Amino acid sequence: ARGRTEETLEISVIPTFATNFLAQRIGCFQIDNPSIAVRIEVNQTLSDFASDGFDLAIRSGRGDWPGLKSHLLVPVEFTPMLSPALAEKAGGIHQPADLLKMPIIEPSDPWWHQWFEAAGVPDANLATRPGLQFGSQVLEANAAIAGQGIGILTPAFYKEEIAQRRLCQPFDLVCSDGQGYWLVYPENRRNLTKIRLFRNWLQGKVDEFNRQ
Repeated sequence: ARGRTEETLEISVIPTFATNFLAQRIGCFQIDNPSIAVRIEVNQTLSDFASDGFDLAIRSGRGDWPGLKSHLLVPVEFTPMLSPALAEKAGGIHQPADLLKMPIIEPSDPWWHQWFEAAGVPDANLATRPGLQFGSQVLEANAAIAGQGIGILTPAFYKEEIAQRRLCQPFDLVCSDGQGYWLVYPENRRNLTKIRLFRNWLQGKVDEFNRQ
Protein backbone atom coordinates (compact mmCIF):
# COMPACT_ATOMS: atom_id res chain seq x y z
CA ALA A 1 0.00 0.00 0.00
CA ARG A 2 2.86 2.38 0.76
CA GLY A 3 4.38 1.74 -2.68
CA ARG A 4 1.09 2.49 -4.42
CA THR A 5 0.77 5.75 -2.49
CA GLU A 6 4.26 6.85 -3.50
CA GLU A 7 3.61 6.07 -7.17
CA THR A 8 0.31 7.94 -7.43
CA LEU A 9 0.01 11.72 -7.21
CA GLU A 10 -3.47 12.78 -6.12
CA ILE A 11 -4.34 16.36 -7.05
CA SER A 12 -7.45 18.42 -6.28
CA VAL A 13 -7.86 21.37 -8.66
CA ILE A 14 -10.26 24.30 -8.91
CA PRO A 15 -12.21 24.16 -12.24
CA THR A 16 -10.86 27.36 -13.82
CA PHE A 17 -7.22 26.39 -13.35
CA ALA A 18 -7.86 22.78 -14.32
CA THR A 19 -9.53 23.71 -17.61
CA ASN A 20 -7.52 26.74 -18.65
CA PHE A 21 -4.07 25.64 -17.58
CA LEU A 22 -3.43 22.21 -16.11
CA ALA A 23 -5.35 20.03 -18.58
CA GLN A 24 -3.29 21.46 -21.44
CA ARG A 25 0.04 20.61 -19.81
CA ILE A 26 -0.26 17.71 -17.36
CA GLY A 27 0.66 15.17 -20.03
CA CYS A 28 4.16 16.66 -20.09
CA PHE A 29 4.59 15.89 -16.40
CA GLN A 30 3.52 12.29 -17.02
CA ILE A 31 6.04 11.96 -19.85
CA ASP A 32 8.84 13.43 -17.71
CA ASN A 33 7.90 11.23 -14.73
CA PRO A 34 6.59 7.92 -16.12
CA SER A 35 6.84 6.17 -12.75
CA ILE A 36 4.28 8.53 -11.16
CA ALA A 37 0.60 8.01 -11.94
CA VAL A 38 -1.51 11.17 -11.73
CA ARG A 39 -5.11 11.36 -10.58
CA ILE A 40 -6.87 14.73 -10.83
CA GLU A 41 -10.19 15.61 -9.25
CA VAL A 42 -11.82 18.91 -10.16
CA ASN A 43 -13.87 20.58 -7.43
CA GLN A 44 -14.37 23.88 -5.62
CA THR A 45 -13.87 22.57 -2.07
CA LEU A 46 -10.65 23.18 -0.15
CA SER A 47 -9.15 19.76 0.52
CA ASP A 48 -8.95 18.25 3.97
CA PHE A 49 -5.60 16.58 3.45
CA ALA A 50 -5.97 14.54 6.64
CA SER A 51 -8.98 12.64 5.31
CA ASP A 52 -9.49 12.96 1.56
CA GLY A 53 -6.27 11.35 0.33
CA PHE A 54 -5.02 14.22 -1.85
CA ASP A 55 -1.30 14.99 -1.94
CA LEU A 56 -1.71 18.60 -3.04
CA ALA A 57 -4.29 21.03 -4.32
CA ILE A 58 -4.61 24.11 -6.49
CA ARG A 59 -6.99 26.67 -5.06
CA SER A 60 -7.84 30.35 -5.26
CA GLY A 61 -7.49 32.65 -2.28
CA ARG A 62 -4.84 34.61 -0.43
CA GLY A 63 -2.50 31.73 0.37
CA ASP A 64 -2.96 31.97 4.12
CA TRP A 65 -4.35 28.51 4.95
CA PRO A 66 -3.11 27.29 8.37
CA GLY A 67 -0.79 24.28 8.28
CA LEU A 68 -0.35 24.41 4.50
CA LYS A 69 2.62 25.41 2.40
CA SER A 70 1.43 27.77 -0.34
CA HIS A 71 3.09 28.75 -3.63
CA LEU A 72 1.57 31.57 -5.69
CA LEU A 73 1.07 30.48 -9.30
CA VAL A 74 -1.03 33.11 -11.07
CA PRO A 75 -2.43 36.33 -9.54
CA VAL A 76 -6.19 36.69 -9.95
CA GLU A 77 -6.96 39.63 -12.24
CA PHE A 78 -10.26 40.39 -13.91
CA THR A 79 -11.85 42.53 -16.60
CA PRO A 80 -15.03 42.39 -18.72
CA MET A 81 -14.83 40.19 -21.82
CA LEU A 82 -17.34 39.32 -24.52
CA SER A 83 -17.58 37.89 -28.00
CA PRO A 84 -16.66 40.31 -30.83
CA ALA A 85 -19.96 39.43 -32.49
CA LEU A 86 -21.93 40.61 -29.46
CA ALA A 87 -19.89 43.83 -29.26
CA GLU A 88 -20.54 44.49 -32.94
CA LYS A 89 -24.25 43.75 -32.55
CA ALA A 90 -24.41 46.36 -29.78
CA GLY A 91 -22.79 48.95 -32.04
CA GLY A 92 -19.44 48.77 -30.28
CA ILE A 93 -18.29 49.28 -26.70
CA HIS A 94 -16.94 52.82 -26.39
CA GLN A 95 -17.04 53.54 -22.66
CA PRO A 96 -17.51 51.42 -19.52
CA ALA A 97 -21.11 52.55 -19.02
CA ASP A 98 -21.99 50.95 -22.39
CA LEU A 99 -21.60 47.54 -20.74
CA LEU A 100 -24.65 48.22 -18.58
CA LYS A 101 -26.86 48.21 -21.67
CA MET A 102 -25.97 44.58 -22.37
CA PRO A 103 -26.62 41.19 -20.70
CA ILE A 104 -24.28 40.72 -17.73
CA ILE A 105 -23.15 37.22 -16.77
CA GLU A 106 -23.04 36.75 -12.98
CA PRO A 107 -24.12 40.34 -12.12
CA SER A 108 -23.89 39.53 -8.40
CA ASP A 109 -20.17 38.78 -8.67
CA PRO A 110 -18.32 41.36 -6.48
CA TRP A 111 -15.68 41.68 -9.22
CA TRP A 112 -18.19 43.68 -11.25
CA HIS A 113 -18.63 46.31 -8.54
CA GLN A 114 -14.88 46.64 -8.09
CA TRP A 115 -14.21 46.95 -11.81
CA PHE A 116 -16.97 49.50 -12.49
CA GLU A 117 -15.86 51.62 -9.54
CA ALA A 118 -12.27 51.61 -10.84
CA ALA A 119 -13.64 52.50 -14.30
CA GLY A 120 -15.42 55.58 -12.96
CA VAL A 121 -18.93 54.09 -12.87
CA PRO A 122 -19.49 53.77 -9.09
CA ASP A 123 -23.29 53.73 -9.31
CA ALA A 124 -23.53 50.55 -11.41
CA ASN A 125 -26.22 48.74 -9.40
CA LEU A 126 -25.90 45.11 -10.46
CA ALA A 127 -26.68 43.30 -7.20
CA THR A 128 -30.42 42.99 -7.93
CA ARG A 129 -30.09 42.75 -11.69
CA PRO A 130 -31.27 39.45 -13.22
CA GLY A 131 -28.66 37.54 -15.14
CA LEU A 132 -27.05 34.20 -15.82
CA GLN A 133 -25.58 32.50 -12.74
CA PHE A 134 -22.95 29.80 -13.28
CA GLY A 135 -20.68 29.78 -10.25
CA SER A 136 -17.64 28.92 -12.36
CA GLN A 137 -15.45 31.15 -14.51
CA VAL A 138 -15.07 28.31 -17.02
CA LEU A 139 -18.81 28.27 -17.68
CA GLU A 140 -19.00 32.06 -17.70
CA ALA A 141 -16.29 32.19 -20.37
CA ASN A 142 -18.06 29.64 -22.54
CA ALA A 143 -21.30 31.59 -22.26
CA ALA A 144 -19.48 34.81 -23.22
CA ILE A 145 -17.85 33.08 -26.22
CA ALA A 146 -21.32 31.95 -27.31
CA GLY A 147 -22.53 35.55 -27.22
CA GLN A 148 -24.79 35.12 -24.20
CA GLY A 149 -23.50 38.20 -22.40
CA ILE A 150 -20.47 39.88 -20.89
CA GLY A 151 -18.40 37.91 -18.41
CA ILE A 152 -15.86 39.23 -15.96
CA LEU A 153 -12.88 36.98 -16.52
CA THR A 154 -9.17 36.54 -15.88
CA PRO A 155 -7.65 37.59 -19.24
CA ALA A 156 -4.42 35.60 -18.76
CA PHE A 157 -6.44 32.40 -19.18
CA TYR A 158 -8.02 33.47 -22.47
CA LYS A 159 -5.10 34.66 -24.58
CA GLU A 160 -5.82 32.08 -27.26
CA GLU A 161 -9.52 32.95 -27.39
CA ILE A 162 -8.61 36.62 -27.84
CA ALA A 163 -6.06 35.79 -30.55
CA GLN A 164 -8.70 33.74 -32.38
CA ARG A 165 -11.28 36.54 -31.94
CA ARG A 166 -13.61 34.34 -29.96
CA LEU A 167 -13.39 36.85 -27.10
CA CYS A 168 -12.42 40.49 -26.89
CA GLN A 169 -11.34 42.71 -24.01
CA PRO A 170 -12.91 46.10 -24.67
CA PHE A 171 -10.93 48.01 -22.03
CA ASP A 172 -7.32 47.89 -20.83
CA LEU A 173 -8.39 48.30 -17.21
CA VAL A 174 -7.67 45.11 -15.26
CA CYS A 175 -8.40 44.86 -11.53
CA SER A 176 -7.25 42.56 -8.73
CA ASP A 177 -8.69 41.74 -5.33
CA GLY A 178 -5.40 40.47 -3.93
CA GLN A 179 -6.18 36.81 -4.48
CA GLY A 180 -4.42 34.28 -6.66
CA TYR A 181 -4.22 30.66 -7.72
CA TRP A 182 -2.02 28.72 -5.32
CA LEU A 183 -0.38 25.32 -5.12
CA VAL A 184 -0.89 24.06 -1.56
CA TYR A 185 0.04 20.96 0.45
CA PRO A 186 0.64 20.09 4.11
CA GLU A 187 3.88 21.41 5.58
CA ASN A 188 4.89 17.96 6.75
CA ARG A 189 4.75 16.56 3.18
CA ARG A 190 6.90 19.21 1.50
CA ASN A 191 9.89 16.85 1.11
CA LEU A 192 8.02 13.98 -0.55
CA THR A 193 9.67 13.25 -3.89
CA LYS A 194 6.44 13.26 -5.92
CA ILE A 195 5.36 16.60 -4.44
CA ARG A 196 8.77 18.15 -5.01
CA LEU A 197 8.87 16.94 -8.62
CA PHE A 198 5.38 18.27 -9.37
CA ARG A 199 6.01 21.58 -7.61
CA ASN A 200 9.19 22.22 -9.61
CA TRP A 201 7.58 21.14 -12.88
CA LEU A 202 4.47 23.28 -12.33
CA GLN A 203 6.49 26.35 -11.35
CA GLY A 204 8.46 26.04 -14.59
CA LYS A 205 5.26 25.84 -16.63
CA VAL A 206 3.76 28.81 -14.79
CA ASP A 207 6.92 30.87 -15.41
CA GLU A 208 6.61 30.12 -19.14
CA PHE A 209 2.91 31.05 -19.06
CA ASN A 210 3.55 34.35 -17.27
CA ARG A 211 6.22 35.33 -19.81
CA GLN A 212 3.89 34.89 -22.78
